[in-house]
Amino acid sequence: MKIYDATHPLSEEVYTYPGDPKIIFERKGDGEIRITGISMGSHSGTHIDAPLHYLPDGRSIDQIPPDISLGSCILMDIPQGPLDVTATPLAGTRRLLLRSGWTPGDPDDYGYLTEEGARRMVEQGISVIGTDAPSIESPEGDGSVHRILLRAKVVIIELLRLDAIPEGVYTMVALPLLLKGIDGSPARVLLIDSEEMMP
Repeated sequence: MKIYDATHPLSEEVYTYPGDPKIIFERKGDGEIRITGISMGSHSGTHIDAPLHYLPDGRSIDQIPPDISLGSCILMDIPQGPLDVTATPLAGTRRLLLRSGWTPGDPDDYGYLTEEGARRMVEQGISVIGTDAPSIESPEGDGSVHRILLRAKVVIIELLRLDAIPEGVYTMVALPLLLKGIDGSPARVLLIDSEEMMP
């Protein structure tokens, strides 16, 4: 079977959302044993937002059932700017990944959900929404899109690495670190080509 890694490697050079803590690796060792101190924010690199990220009484990342982000998903291309929800086929889809071609060189140019789009995702029964961009809402967003989705227990995955993965249907494995009481976590996200899976 074909497995695509949709995860940005974590390094000190990876894109960091403005205002978030930078990633710092502090390497130690005596020549025979090596250990690295790691400092970073809970939303570094490819990551999953927990409801606690925007909702004071929301669930933390360790309280999100892992099966929500395991299973069939659709990867689709969208244009930059607000997503036209009326032209987006969602029937039968529970997990949706959006690719608008975001790059660190143009950090504010990407496709995103509006409040209307977020409400439609909830109405259509979407349980996971992912994006290759650093945020699911516009660069000028005030968090309202996040709040709509997170209140409805929709899992948000941001900063996916999707550039080399064809559009289509996949089996997704997206697991955060089990960080108790935290508002989000870096995640490893794999997409398995469903058509090539063994019966």
